[in-house]
Amino acid sequence: MQVALNFRDESIAQKVLWLLEHFKNDGVEVIPLDDSDTEIIANFKEGLDELALIREGKLASRNVQELLDEL
Repeated sequence: MQVALNFRDESIAQKVLWLLEHFKNDGVEVIPLDDSDTEIIANFKEGLDELALIREGKLASRNVQELLDEL
């Protein structure tokens, strides 16, 4: 069985991890999840927000070459 946990407080996360470490001999394995998906989604949302601001005239669009250089 696999369980994913999300902690808002780092200190609580550390306490739970400490507790789980005591069950290693019983077969419990702690595997940190890759946060790259979260980062990709956050960057995508940031881009959508930027496009909305451009459409509203609150932000000037960037030069295409600058965008391509960034990619």
